[in-house]
Amino acid sequence: MKKDEILNASRKEHRNKDLAEMEVVYQAGSHASRVGALVCCLLSLLSSVLAHTMIYSPWVIYFSIIATQWLVRFIKMKRKSDLVLTVLFFVFSILAFVGFVSHLLEVRI
Repeated sequence: MKKDEILNASRKEHRNKDLAEMEVVYQAGSHASRVGALVCCLLSLLSSVLAHTMIYSPWVIYFSIIATQWLVRFIKMKRKSDLVLTVLFFVFSILAFVGFVSHLLEVRI
């Protein structure tokens, strides 16, 4: 195979996405997840210290995003460990949602 044929085959296989670009997108998502966790921790800490209450809404969003990332990984790669993490983060998301709704009901009453 000539160089052009190899490049065309690679582009076709990766749907015209550059491997370097794919790596950057992966790293960006990884860093965004860490920053999201940090922001959720800071919001929870501030809420706890200043208002003496726990806020659940950021955790509902964060755990939903992480569960979706692991679900996509499981669908694409079919690894059982990815499925376990999907279920774990989905359960965390549900628990945070229950906490959020119960907190709303307490405020309303």
